[in-house]
Amino acid sequence: MPFLESNARFKIAVMHRRAGKSKTALNQQIIATQIQKGVYYYFLPTYRQAKAVIWDALIKEHVPMEIVDKMNDSELAVYYKNGSIQRFVGCEDIDKHRGINPIDVVFDEYSEMDERIWTTIIQPVLRENKGTATFIFTPKGRNHSWKLTEMARNSPEEWYVSVKGIKDTNVFTEYELKDIRANTPQAVFEQEYECAFLEGASQFFKRIRPNVYPKDTFLPEHGDFQLGVDLAKYNDWTVLTPFSLNHFIVYPQERFNQIDYNLQKAKIEAMARRFDDALIWPDSTGVGDPIVEDLKARGLRVGNEGNGFKFTEASRQNLLNNLAILLEQDKIKIPDDDGLIAELESFQYLLGDGGKVRVKAPENMHDDRVMSLALAVWGATQPQRPDVAFENKVYRNRQRKVSFS
Repeated sequence: MPFLESNARFKIAVMHRRAGKSKTALNQQIIATQIQKGVYYYFLPTYRQAKAVIWDALIKEHVPMEIVDKMNDSELAVYYKNGSIQRFVGCEDIDKHRGINPIDVVFDEYSEMDERIWTTIIQPVLRENKGTATFIFTPKGRNHSWKLTEMARNSPEEWYVSVKGIKDTNVFTEYELKDIRANTPQAVFEQEYECAFLEGASQFFKRIRPNVYPKDTFLPEHGDFQLGVDLAKYNDWTVLTPFSLNHFIVYPQERFNQIDYNLQKAKIEAMARRFDDALIWPDSTGVGDPIVEDLKARGLRVGNEGNGFKFTEASRQNLLNNLAILLEQDKIKIPDDDGLIAELESFQYLLGDGGKVRVKAPENMHDDRVMSLALAVWGATQPQRPDVAFENKVYRNRQRKVSFS
Protein backbone atom coordinates (compact mmCIF):
# COMPACT_ATOMS: atom_id res chain seq x y z
CA MET A 1 0.00 0.00 0.00
CA PRO A 2 1.67 3.26 -1.13
CA PHE A 3 0.45 5.15 1.93
CA LEU A 4 2.21 2.75 4.32
CA GLU A 5 5.26 2.46 2.10
CA SER A 6 5.82 6.21 1.94
CA ASN A 7 8.65 7.59 4.08
CA ALA A 8 7.23 11.11 4.05
CA ARG A 9 7.41 12.90 7.37
CA PHE A 10 3.81 14.08 7.13
CA LYS A 11 1.04 12.06 5.51
CA ILE A 12 -2.54 12.78 4.53
CA ALA A 13 -5.02 10.03 3.64
CA VAL A 14 -8.41 11.24 2.46
CA MET A 15 -10.71 8.23 2.27
CA HIS A 16 -14.42 7.50 2.05
CA ARG A 17 -16.64 6.08 4.76
CA ARG A 18 -15.88 2.51 5.82
CA ALA A 19 -12.63 2.44 3.86
CA GLY A 20 -10.58 1.21 6.82
CA LYS A 21 -8.61 4.41 7.34
CA SER A 22 -8.54 4.08 11.15
CA LYS A 23 -7.18 0.54 10.99
CA THR A 24 -4.54 1.64 8.47
CA ALA A 25 -3.31 4.56 10.58
CA LEU A 26 -3.47 2.57 13.82
CA ASN A 27 -1.32 -0.26 12.48
CA GLN A 28 1.18 2.19 11.03
CA GLN A 29 1.59 3.78 14.46
CA ILE A 30 1.81 0.44 16.29
CA ILE A 31 4.71 -0.53 14.02
CA ALA A 32 6.36 2.84 14.67
CA THR A 33 6.24 2.29 18.45
CA GLN A 34 8.51 -0.73 18.01
CA ILE A 35 10.97 1.02 15.73
CA GLN A 36 11.60 4.10 17.86
CA LYS A 37 11.03 4.41 21.59
CA GLY A 38 8.88 7.41 22.46
CA VAL A 39 5.44 8.78 23.25
CA TYR A 40 2.79 8.39 20.55
CA TYR A 41 -0.57 10.14 20.43
CA TYR A 42 -3.66 9.08 18.51
CA PHE A 43 -6.22 11.92 18.40
CA LEU A 44 -9.94 11.68 17.64
CA PRO A 45 -12.46 14.54 17.77
CA THR A 46 -13.89 13.37 21.12
CA TYR A 47 -12.91 11.18 24.05
CA ARG A 48 -16.02 9.08 23.43
CA GLN A 49 -14.81 8.33 19.90
CA ALA A 50 -11.32 7.53 21.14
CA LYS A 51 -12.77 4.98 23.53
CA ALA A 52 -15.54 3.51 21.37
CA VAL A 53 -14.00 3.63 17.89
CA ILE A 54 -10.40 2.70 18.71
CA TRP A 55 -9.89 1.49 22.26
CA ASP A 56 -12.94 -0.74 22.66
CA ALA A 57 -13.22 -1.85 19.03
CA LEU A 58 -9.70 -2.18 17.63
CA ILE A 59 -6.91 -2.21 20.20
CA LYS A 60 -7.03 -5.85 21.32
CA GLU A 61 -7.59 -6.93 17.73
CA HIS A 62 -4.56 -5.12 16.33
CA VAL A 63 -1.99 -4.77 19.12
CA PRO A 64 0.11 -7.96 19.55
CA MET A 65 0.00 -8.76 23.26
CA GLU A 66 3.53 -10.17 23.23
CA ILE A 67 4.94 -6.64 22.79
CA VAL A 68 2.72 -5.10 25.51
CA ASP A 69 3.80 -4.47 29.09
CA LYS A 70 0.36 -3.27 30.22
CA MET A 71 -2.83 -1.62 28.99
CA ASN A 72 -4.47 1.10 31.08
CA ASP A 73 -8.21 1.33 30.42
CA SER A 74 -8.70 4.52 32.42
CA GLU A 75 -5.90 6.34 30.57
CA LEU A 76 -6.64 4.70 27.19
CA ALA A 77 -2.92 4.02 26.99
CA VAL A 78 -0.75 1.10 25.87
CA TYR A 79 2.62 0.70 27.60
CA TYR A 80 4.97 -1.35 25.44
CA LYS A 81 7.83 -3.51 26.69
CA ASN A 82 10.37 -1.42 24.77
CA GLY A 83 9.36 1.71 26.71
CA SER A 84 7.10 3.32 24.11
CA ILE A 85 3.71 4.68 25.21
CA GLN A 86 0.71 5.02 22.90
CA ARG A 87 -2.16 7.24 24.07
CA PHE A 88 -5.66 7.59 22.59
CA VAL A 89 -7.30 10.92 23.33
CA GLY A 90 -10.08 13.28 22.31
CA CYS A 91 -9.46 16.92 21.51
CA GLU A 92 -12.62 18.66 22.72
CA ASP A 93 -10.36 20.79 24.94
CA ILE A 94 -7.22 21.37 22.92
CA ASP A 95 -5.50 23.39 25.64
CA LYS A 96 -5.15 20.40 27.94
CA HIS A 97 -2.72 18.93 25.42
CA ARG A 98 -0.25 21.80 25.72
CA GLY A 99 3.10 20.63 27.02
CA ILE A 100 3.00 17.07 25.68
CA ASN A 101 5.98 15.86 23.68
CA PRO A 102 4.95 13.10 21.26
CA ILE A 103 7.28 11.97 18.49
CA ASP A 104 4.43 10.77 16.30
CA VAL A 105 0.77 11.78 16.09
CA VAL A 106 -2.29 10.51 14.23
CA PHE A 107 -5.24 12.84 13.66
CA ASP A 108 -8.21 10.57 12.94
CA GLU A 109 -11.11 12.52 11.35
CA TYR A 110 -9.03 15.69 11.28
CA SER A 111 -11.73 17.40 9.20
CA GLU A 112 -13.96 17.36 12.31
CA MET A 113 -11.35 18.78 14.70
CA ASP A 114 -10.36 22.29 15.68
CA GLU A 115 -7.42 22.94 13.36
CA ARG A 116 -5.50 24.58 16.22
CA ILE A 117 -4.80 21.15 17.69
CA TRP A 118 -2.32 20.89 14.82
CA THR A 119 -1.35 24.47 14.01
CA THR A 120 -0.75 25.78 17.54
CA ILE A 121 -0.38 22.71 19.80
CA ILE A 122 1.25 19.78 17.99
CA GLN A 123 3.03 21.20 14.95
CA PRO A 124 5.52 23.32 16.97
CA VAL A 125 6.44 20.26 19.05
CA LEU A 126 7.05 18.04 16.02
CA ARG A 127 9.02 20.76 14.25
CA GLU A 128 11.33 20.90 17.25
CA ASN A 129 11.74 17.16 17.90
CA LYS A 130 11.69 16.13 14.22
CA GLY A 131 8.54 14.09 14.80
CA THR A 132 5.99 12.79 12.31
CA ALA A 133 2.23 13.15 11.81
CA THR A 134 -0.55 11.42 9.90
CA PHE A 135 -3.91 12.95 9.03
CA ILE A 136 -6.82 10.74 8.01
CA PHE A 137 -10.31 11.98 7.26
CA THR A 138 -13.33 12.09 5.00
CA PRO A 139 -13.93 15.53 3.43
CA LYS A 140 -16.22 17.95 5.25
CA GLY A 141 -16.51 20.79 2.79
CA ARG A 142 -13.66 23.14 2.00
CA ASN A 143 -12.60 23.66 5.58
CA HIS A 144 -9.18 23.52 7.24
CA SER A 145 -8.62 19.91 6.14
CA TRP A 146 -9.01 20.93 2.49
CA LYS A 147 -6.60 23.83 2.98
CA LEU A 148 -4.05 21.48 4.55
CA THR A 149 -4.45 19.02 1.68
CA GLU A 150 -3.92 21.73 -0.93
CA MET A 151 -0.84 22.99 0.91
CA ALA A 152 0.53 19.45 1.16
CA ARG A 153 0.10 18.83 -2.56
CA ASN A 154 2.46 21.73 -3.17
CA SER A 155 5.04 20.49 -0.64
CA PRO A 156 5.96 16.97 -1.81
CA GLU A 157 9.38 17.17 -0.17
CA GLU A 158 7.74 16.76 3.26
CA TRP A 159 4.20 15.62 2.55
CA TYR A 160 2.52 12.57 1.06
CA VAL A 161 -1.11 12.95 -0.04
CA SER A 162 -3.51 10.17 -0.98
CA VAL A 163 -7.15 10.80 -1.93
CA LYS A 164 -9.15 7.65 -2.58
CA GLY A 165 -12.86 7.58 -3.33
CA ILE A 166 -15.18 4.64 -3.54
CA LYS A 167 -14.05 3.77 -7.07
CA ASP A 168 -10.41 3.55 -6.00
CA THR A 169 -10.66 1.18 -3.05
CA ASN A 170 -13.01 -1.56 -4.26
CA VAL A 171 -14.14 -1.98 -0.66
CA PHE A 172 -17.76 -2.51 -1.62
CA THR A 173 -19.34 -5.11 -3.84
CA GLU A 174 -21.44 -3.99 -6.79
CA TYR A 175 -24.56 -4.83 -4.79
CA GLU A 176 -23.40 -2.81 -1.77
CA LEU A 177 -22.43 0.12 -3.95
CA LYS A 178 -25.81 0.07 -5.67
CA ASP A 179 -27.53 0.03 -2.28
CA ILE A 180 -25.45 2.96 -1.00
CA ARG A 181 -26.22 5.03 -4.09
CA ALA A 182 -29.90 4.20 -3.84
CA ASN A 183 -30.10 5.42 -0.25
CA THR A 184 -27.79 8.43 -0.25
CA PRO A 185 -28.56 11.90 -1.63
CA GLN A 186 -26.18 13.03 -4.36
CA ALA A 187 -24.53 15.80 -2.34
CA VAL A 188 -23.80 13.47 0.57
CA PHE A 189 -22.59 10.69 -1.75
CA GLU A 190 -20.15 13.00 -3.50
CA GLN A 191 -18.63 14.14 -0.21
CA GLU A 192 -18.71 11.01 1.90
CA TYR A 193 -18.00 8.37 -0.75
CA GLU A 194 -16.36 10.09 -3.71
CA CYS A 195 -14.23 12.26 -1.40
CA ALA A 196 -15.15 15.50 -3.15
CA PHE A 197 -14.30 18.71 -1.32
CA LEU A 198 -17.63 20.44 -1.93
CA GLU A 199 -18.25 24.16 -1.87
CA GLY A 200 -20.15 25.54 1.10
CA ALA A 201 -23.63 25.46 -0.40
CA SER A 202 -25.48 24.07 -3.37
CA GLN A 203 -28.99 23.13 -4.48
CA PHE A 204 -30.10 20.09 -2.53
CA PHE A 205 -32.94 18.65 -4.61
CA LYS A 206 -31.98 17.45 -8.09
CA ARG A 207 -34.11 16.56 -11.13
CA ILE A 208 -37.10 18.58 -10.00
CA ARG A 209 -38.42 19.81 -13.35
CA PRO A 210 -37.85 16.53 -15.24
CA ASN A 211 -40.25 14.93 -12.75
CA VAL A 212 -43.07 17.47 -13.14
CA TYR A 213 -46.20 16.14 -14.84
CA PRO A 214 -48.50 18.37 -16.99
CA LYS A 215 -51.28 20.34 -15.37
CA ASP A 216 -53.90 18.63 -17.51
CA THR A 217 -52.96 15.11 -16.48
CA PHE A 218 -55.85 12.90 -15.34
CA LEU A 219 -55.18 11.19 -12.03
CA PRO A 220 -56.71 8.00 -10.58
CA GLU A 221 -59.26 8.84 -7.93
CA HIS A 222 -59.12 5.61 -5.93
CA GLY A 223 -56.38 3.40 -4.55
CA ASP A 224 -53.85 3.46 -1.74
CA PHE A 225 -52.80 6.93 -0.60
CA GLN A 226 -50.72 8.71 1.97
CA LEU A 227 -51.49 12.26 3.04
CA GLY A 228 -48.64 14.52 4.13
CA VAL A 229 -49.75 17.22 6.58
CA ASP A 230 -47.54 20.17 7.48
CA LEU A 231 -49.51 22.04 10.14
CA ALA A 232 -49.68 25.81 10.37
CA LYS A 233 -48.00 27.37 13.37
CA TYR A 234 -48.42 31.06 14.24
CA ASN A 235 -48.46 32.89 10.86
CA ASP A 236 -47.52 29.85 8.80
CA TRP A 237 -49.54 27.78 6.33
CA THR A 238 -51.05 24.32 6.54
CA VAL A 239 -50.34 22.19 3.46
CA LEU A 240 -52.01 18.88 2.61
CA THR A 241 -50.34 16.63 0.03
CA PRO A 242 -51.99 13.43 -1.30
CA PHE A 243 -49.64 10.78 -2.71
CA SER A 244 -50.61 7.66 -4.66
CA LEU A 245 -48.76 4.62 -3.37
CA ASN A 246 -49.90 2.68 -6.46
CA HIS A 247 -48.63 5.10 -9.09
CA PHE A 248 -46.07 7.17 -7.15
CA ILE A 249 -47.78 10.37 -8.23
CA VAL A 250 -47.99 13.40 -5.97
CA TYR A 251 -51.41 15.01 -6.31
CA PRO A 252 -52.01 18.80 -6.25
CA GLN A 253 -51.52 20.26 -2.79
CA GLU A 254 -54.07 22.18 -0.74
CA ARG A 255 -52.61 25.15 1.13
CA PHE A 256 -54.38 27.47 3.55
CA ASN A 257 -53.39 29.78 6.37
CA GLN A 258 -56.37 29.63 8.69
CA ILE A 259 -54.92 28.76 12.09
CA ASP A 260 -58.20 27.59 13.67
CA TYR A 261 -57.42 24.00 14.62
CA ASN A 262 -60.99 22.78 14.24
CA LEU A 263 -60.96 24.00 10.64
CA GLN A 264 -57.58 22.35 10.04
CA LYS A 265 -58.81 19.03 11.41
CA ALA A 266 -61.97 19.21 9.31
CA LYS A 267 -59.98 19.84 6.13
CA ILE A 268 -57.54 17.03 6.94
CA GLU A 269 -60.38 14.60 7.57
CA ALA A 270 -62.19 15.61 4.37
CA MET A 271 -59.11 15.06 2.22
CA ALA A 272 -58.23 11.76 3.89
CA ARG A 273 -61.77 10.47 3.31
CA ARG A 274 -61.70 11.71 -0.28
CA PHE A 275 -58.61 9.61 -0.95
CA ASP A 276 -59.96 6.31 0.35
CA ASP A 277 -59.05 6.86 4.01
CA ALA A 278 -55.47 7.79 3.21
CA LEU A 279 -52.77 7.03 5.76
CA ILE A 280 -52.01 10.43 7.30
CA TRP A 281 -48.44 11.51 8.02
CA PRO A 282 -48.80 14.66 10.15
CA ASP A 283 -46.15 16.72 11.86
CA SER A 284 -46.94 15.69 15.43
CA THR A 285 -44.31 17.91 17.05
CA GLY A 286 -45.54 20.40 19.65
CA VAL A 287 -49.03 21.68 18.84
CA GLY A 288 -49.42 18.85 16.32
CA ASP A 289 -49.66 16.20 19.04
CA PRO A 290 -53.22 16.99 20.26
CA ILE A 291 -54.38 17.35 16.66
CA VAL A 292 -53.08 13.85 15.94
CA GLU A 293 -55.05 12.52 18.91
CA ASP A 294 -58.22 14.17 17.61
CA LEU A 295 -57.66 12.75 14.11
CA LYS A 296 -57.37 9.26 15.56
CA ALA A 297 -60.52 9.85 17.61
CA ARG A 298 -62.31 10.52 14.31
CA GLY A 299 -61.29 7.08 13.09
CA LEU A 300 -58.54 8.27 10.76
CA ARG A 301 -55.36 6.30 10.16
CA VAL A 302 -52.15 7.98 11.30
CA GLY A 303 -48.64 6.82 10.38
CA ASN A 304 -45.97 5.55 12.76
CA GLU A 305 -48.49 3.44 14.66
CA GLY A 306 -50.66 6.46 15.34
CA ASN A 307 -47.86 8.73 16.52
CA GLY A 308 -47.28 10.77 13.39
CA PHE A 309 -43.88 12.22 12.53
CA LYS A 310 -41.82 13.76 15.34
CA PHE A 311 -39.37 16.36 14.09
CA THR A 312 -35.83 16.43 15.41
CA GLU A 313 -32.71 17.63 13.61
CA ALA A 314 -31.89 14.05 12.62
CA SER A 315 -35.43 13.00 11.64
CA ARG A 316 -35.89 16.15 9.55
CA GLN A 317 -32.67 15.39 7.69
CA ASN A 318 -33.79 11.80 7.08
CA LEU A 319 -37.16 13.04 5.82
CA LEU A 320 -35.57 15.41 3.30
CA ASN A 321 -32.95 12.84 2.27
CA ASN A 322 -35.74 10.41 1.39
CA LEU A 323 -37.48 13.00 -0.80
CA ALA A 324 -34.19 13.93 -2.49
CA ILE A 325 -33.46 10.29 -3.34
CA LEU A 326 -36.93 9.72 -4.81
CA LEU A 327 -36.52 12.76 -7.08
CA GLU A 328 -32.93 11.97 -8.09
CA GLN A 329 -33.94 8.44 -9.08
CA ASP A 330 -37.03 9.64 -11.00
CA LYS A 331 -39.29 7.50 -8.82
CA ILE A 332 -42.00 10.09 -8.13
CA LYS A 333 -43.82 12.67 -10.23
CA ILE A 334 -44.89 16.02 -8.82
CA PRO A 335 -47.55 18.54 -9.93
CA ASP A 336 -46.76 21.54 -12.10
CA ASP A 337 -47.07 23.97 -9.22
CA ASP A 338 -44.89 27.08 -9.40
CA GLY A 339 -44.91 27.53 -5.63
CA LEU A 340 -43.85 23.96 -4.92
CA ILE A 341 -41.16 23.99 -7.60
CA ALA A 342 -39.76 27.29 -6.33
CA GLU A 343 -39.56 25.95 -2.78
CA LEU A 344 -37.82 22.75 -3.92
CA GLU A 345 -35.31 24.72 -5.98
CA SER A 346 -34.58 27.07 -3.07
CA PHE A 347 -33.46 24.32 -0.69
CA GLN A 348 -29.71 24.19 -0.26
CA TYR A 349 -27.36 21.92 1.60
CA LEU A 350 -25.02 23.86 3.81
CA LEU A 351 -21.76 22.55 5.18
CA GLY A 352 -21.00 23.81 8.65
CA ASP A 353 -17.52 24.19 10.14
CA GLY A 354 -17.64 20.52 11.10
CA GLY A 355 -18.68 19.58 7.59
CA LYS A 356 -22.09 18.35 8.68
CA VAL A 357 -24.62 18.54 5.87
CA ARG A 358 -27.63 20.66 6.78
CA VAL A 359 -30.55 21.36 4.50
CA LYS A 360 -32.60 24.53 4.66
CA ALA A 361 -34.61 27.02 2.63
CA PRO A 362 -33.67 30.71 2.51
CA GLU A 363 -34.98 32.68 5.48
CA ASN A 364 -37.32 34.74 3.31
CA MET A 365 -39.07 31.68 1.84
CA HIS A 366 -41.64 29.26 3.21
CA ASP A 367 -40.83 25.55 3.39
CA ASP A 368 -44.33 24.23 4.16
CA ARG A 369 -44.98 22.83 0.66
CA VAL A 370 -41.74 20.87 0.68
CA MET A 371 -42.20 19.53 4.21
CA SER A 372 -45.75 18.41 3.42
CA LEU A 373 -44.48 16.71 0.25
CA ALA A 374 -41.68 15.01 2.17
CA LEU A 375 -44.18 13.72 4.74
CA ALA A 376 -46.47 12.44 1.98
CA VAL A 377 -43.76 10.24 0.44
CA TRP A 378 -42.17 9.16 3.74
CA GLY A 379 -41.49 5.43 3.82
CA ALA A 380 -42.39 4.89 0.16
CA THR A 381 -39.82 2.91 -1.82
CA GLN A 382 -41.64 1.22 -4.71
CA PRO A 383 -45.17 1.51 -6.15
CA GLN A 384 -47.48 -1.06 -4.62
CA ARG A 385 -50.40 -2.92 -6.13
CA PRO A 386 -53.84 -1.91 -4.89
CA ASP A 387 -55.19 -4.01 -2.04
CA VAL A 388 -58.34 -4.62 -4.05
CA ALA A 389 -59.41 -3.90 -7.58
CA PHE A 390 -60.96 -0.49 -7.85
CA GLU A 391 -62.87 1.43 -10.45
CA ASN A 392 -60.64 3.35 -12.76
CA LYS A 393 -62.31 6.62 -11.94
CA VAL A 394 -60.37 9.76 -12.69
CA TYR A 395 -60.87 13.36 -11.88
CA ARG A 396 -59.83 16.24 -14.04
CA ASN A 397 -57.14 18.55 -12.87
CA ARG A 398 -57.57 20.63 -16.02
CA GLN A 399 -59.59 20.45 -19.24
CA ARG A 400 -57.94 17.88 -21.50
CA LYS A 401 -57.45 14.15 -20.90
CA VAL A 402 -53.80 13.08 -20.90
CA SER A 403 -52.54 9.66 -19.88
CA PHE A 404 -49.79 9.62 -17.26
CA SER A 405 -46.45 8.15 -18.26
